[in-house]
Amino acid sequence: MRLRLILMALMAVAVLSPSVMAQRLEEVPQAKPAPAAVAGLKVGILDVQEAIGRTQEGRKASEELQAEFGPRQTELQKLTQEIADLENQLRTQERTLSDEARVRLLRQLDNKRRAAPRSQEDLQDDVQVAQSDRINAIWAKMQRVLDQYAREKGYAIIINSSPANSPVIYAAPAVDITEDIVRLYDEAHPVATSKQPAAPASQPQQKPPAQPSPR
Repeated sequence: MRLRLILMALMAVAVLSPSVMAQRLEEVPQAKPAPAAVAGLKVGILDVQEAIGRTQEGRKASEELQAEFGPRQTELQKLTQEIADLENQLRTQERTLSDEARVRLLRQLDNKRRAAPRSQEDLQDDVQVAQSDRINAIWAKMQRVLDQYAREKGYAIIINSSPANSPVIYAAPAVDITEDIVRLYDEAHPVATSKQPAAPASQPQQKPPAQPSPR
């Protein structure tokens, strides 16, 4: 499903890839090749896509997207399964169904087939808007962190090395500032986390709930 691909894209980079948020950053300026005459200038690279996903706010955004749109994705999956069940019923019971029953099933199948694309399109649009809002908000603040970092460290050029739009074909690890930017961003914009009380030593720890199977 398209939602799963979108969410996984953001989630994937959040755990050092989801992939995730499988994800275009149209809001991030396209990287441009460095000028030829840059000898002696300090140049760095920043994987903007990965940096946004790895921040505390990026990981939180991934969780919020999943919580907000997961139920709708589940409903869409349910609708898809209902369509498959009706198709199978019509196929396997073709010789035993009465004309009235066949017409009724065909009508149900037609209605669900019409509803599924609309639901999927609406869901995709809503996810993209919500994701874009979160990415833009993080990127706006990250630019300020990046500007201060570049000035303090004396960088003349910093190139976006995100795979989707990067002209970089090789860069030494020493010029990659992604880790520094993620750390400084989290220091400047910490995300409050709720601490859970530790379980009594006399009681066995409960296993965490199983993760939902990939959709």
